[in-house]
Amino acid sequence: MTNDTLDVRPLPPPERHALIFTRLDALDPGDTLRLVNDHDPKPLRYQLEAERPNHFTWDYVAEGPEEWSVDITSRARIVDARPIIAEGGEPFDTIMNAADAVGDGEVLVVYAPFEPVPLEGVLGEQGFTYVADELEGGDWRVTFSRA
Repeated sequence: MTNDTLDVRPLPPPERHALIFTRLDALDPGDTLRLVNDHDPKPLRYQLEAERPNHFTWDYVAEGPEEWSVDITSRARIVDARPIIAEGGEPFDTIMNAADAVGDGEVLVVYAPFEPVPLEGVLGEQGFTYVADELEGGDWRVTFSRA
């Protein structure tokens, strides 16, 4: 597990969220990014939940008034099947290997250019529940959790 700190206070506000998302997307399940900010980063939390639901846990470490610190821990194993499919490949084995590695408190998130209904059935038979969301542009995000 990796624990890293990102202090965004010196950065101009328009640059903060892009950098934070880049750093969060690089985390493996169980890794934590400690975010240090000059205000409550609640808008970031809302954005995370909207764009990456159930990918992270959020734990306040310090709550102002001048410094706010939050530990954001990844709980998602992510498989983006879109480039594999675009190249003519089959992502099934990659997805199943990721599903086998899902631990307690983790989720599997699969991005695909279509709703992967057969995969939902296969993983459902293995004890996963899922939430499928159609994204802008027609792609799909399916979040699998162990029942």
